[in-house]
Amino acid sequence: MNSVVTEADPTGHAEADLVRLAGRLPRGVLAGSTLFTSTAPCAMCPGAVYWSGIGRVVFALSGEEPAAMADPEPGDPESGIPPLHLSCRAVFARGGRAIEVAGPFPLASATEVHAGFWT
Repeated sequence: MNSVVTEADPTGHAEADLVRLAGRLPRGVLAGSTLFTSTAPCAMCPGAVYWSGIGRVVFALSGEEPAAMADPEPGDPESGIPPLHLSCRAVFARGGRAIEVAGPFPLASATEVHAGFWT
Protein backbone atom coordinates (compact mmCIF):
# COMPACT_ATOMS: atom_id res chain seq x y z
CA MET A 1 0.00 0.00 0.00
CA ASN A 2 1.10 3.54 -0.49
CA SER A 3 1.62 6.01 2.33
CA VAL A 4 0.99 9.21 0.38
CA VAL A 5 -2.10 10.11 2.42
CA THR A 6 -1.54 8.16 5.65
CA GLU A 7 1.98 9.54 6.18
CA ALA A 8 1.54 12.79 4.22
CA ASP A 9 4.48 11.66 2.09
CA PRO A 10 4.32 12.51 -1.63
CA THR A 11 7.09 9.95 -2.24
CA GLY A 12 5.19 7.21 -0.40
CA HIS A 13 4.09 5.31 -3.48
CA ALA A 14 3.58 1.59 -2.94
CA GLU A 15 6.57 0.71 -5.10
CA ALA A 16 8.91 3.05 -3.22
CA ASP A 17 7.60 1.83 0.14
CA LEU A 18 8.19 -1.78 -0.92
CA VAL A 19 11.71 -0.98 -2.14
CA ARG A 20 12.51 0.55 1.28
CA LEU A 21 11.53 -2.72 2.93
CA ALA A 22 13.12 -4.97 0.31
CA GLY A 23 16.39 -3.04 0.55
CA ARG A 24 17.19 -5.09 3.65
CA LEU A 25 17.50 -8.24 1.52
CA PRO A 26 20.79 -9.40 0.00
CA ARG A 27 21.53 -8.01 -3.47
CA GLY A 28 21.49 -11.48 -5.00
CA VAL A 29 17.97 -12.05 -3.75
CA LEU A 30 16.82 -8.69 -5.10
CA ALA A 31 18.39 -9.32 -8.51
CA GLY A 32 16.24 -12.45 -8.83
CA SER A 33 13.12 -10.75 -7.48
CA THR A 34 10.04 -9.43 -9.25
CA LEU A 35 8.10 -6.38 -8.09
CA PHE A 36 4.41 -6.80 -8.92
CA THR A 37 2.31 -3.65 -8.93
CA SER A 38 -1.22 -2.70 -9.87
CA THR A 39 -0.07 0.19 -12.06
CA ALA A 40 2.93 1.06 -14.19
CA PRO A 41 5.46 2.73 -11.89
CA CYS A 42 5.46 6.53 -12.13
CA ALA A 43 8.53 8.51 -13.15
CA MET A 44 9.85 8.55 -9.55
CA CYS A 45 9.55 4.86 -8.64
CA PRO A 46 11.80 3.28 -11.30
CA GLY A 47 14.78 5.06 -9.76
CA ALA A 48 14.08 3.35 -6.44
CA VAL A 49 13.64 0.00 -8.19
CA TYR A 50 16.84 0.51 -10.16
CA TRP A 51 18.98 1.41 -7.14
CA SER A 52 17.53 -1.46 -5.09
CA GLY A 53 18.80 -4.08 -7.54
CA ILE A 54 15.36 -5.61 -8.23
CA GLY A 55 15.54 -7.42 -11.55
CA ARG A 56 11.99 -7.42 -12.86
CA VAL A 57 8.81 -5.32 -12.72
CA VAL A 58 5.35 -6.58 -13.68
CA PHE A 59 2.33 -4.27 -13.72
CA ALA A 60 -1.36 -4.47 -14.58
CA LEU A 61 -2.67 -0.99 -15.44
CA SER A 62 -0.98 1.43 -17.79
CA GLY A 63 0.06 4.77 -16.35
CA GLU A 64 -2.84 6.47 -18.11
CA GLU A 65 -5.57 4.31 -16.54
CA PRO A 66 -5.37 5.70 -12.97
CA ALA A 67 -5.19 9.21 -14.41
CA ALA A 68 -8.55 8.58 -16.07
CA MET A 69 -9.97 7.67 -12.62
CA ALA A 70 -8.76 10.92 -11.06
CA ASP A 71 -11.19 13.63 -10.08
CA PRO A 72 -9.05 16.09 -8.10
CA GLU A 73 -10.84 18.07 -5.43
CA PRO A 74 -10.10 21.72 -4.68
CA GLY A 75 -7.36 21.87 -2.07
CA ASP A 76 -5.87 18.54 -3.12
CA PRO A 77 -2.08 18.96 -2.81
CA GLU A 78 -1.62 17.46 -6.28
CA SER A 79 -4.37 19.55 -7.84
CA GLY A 80 -2.91 21.70 -10.59
CA ILE A 81 0.35 19.72 -10.72
CA PRO A 82 0.61 18.29 -14.22
CA PRO A 83 1.62 14.63 -14.46
CA LEU A 84 5.18 13.70 -15.33
CA HIS A 85 4.85 11.42 -18.35
CA LEU A 86 7.94 9.22 -18.27
CA SER A 87 7.54 5.46 -18.44
CA CYS A 88 9.48 3.06 -16.27
CA ARG A 89 10.81 1.47 -19.45
CA ALA A 90 12.30 4.82 -20.49
CA VAL A 91 13.93 5.30 -17.07
CA PHE A 92 15.35 1.77 -16.98
CA ALA A 93 16.67 2.13 -20.55
CA ARG A 94 19.00 4.88 -19.29
CA GLY A 95 20.54 2.67 -16.61
CA GLY A 96 23.61 0.51 -16.71
CA ARG A 97 21.83 -2.78 -16.04
CA ALA A 98 18.84 -4.51 -17.59
CA ILE A 99 15.55 -4.62 -15.73
CA GLU A 100 12.83 -6.72 -17.30
CA VAL A 101 9.43 -4.99 -17.56
CA ALA A 102 6.17 -6.79 -18.33
CA GLY A 103 2.81 -5.09 -18.67
CA PRO A 104 0.24 -3.79 -18.91
CA PHE A 105 -2.02 -6.76 -18.19
CA PRO A 106 -5.80 -6.21 -17.95
CA LEU A 107 -6.78 -7.33 -14.43
CA ALA A 108 -10.06 -6.24 -12.82
CA SER A 109 -8.51 -6.59 -9.36
CA ALA A 110 -5.88 -4.00 -10.28
CA THR A 111 -8.58 -1.46 -11.04
CA GLU A 112 -10.45 -2.34 -7.82
CA VAL A 113 -7.53 -1.36 -5.56
CA HIS A 114 -7.77 2.17 -6.94
CA ALA A 115 -11.50 2.51 -6.22
CA GLY A 116 -12.12 5.60 -4.15
CA PHE A 117 -8.51 6.74 -4.01
CA TRP A 118 -8.66 9.11 -6.98
CA THR A 119 -12.02 10.69 -6.20
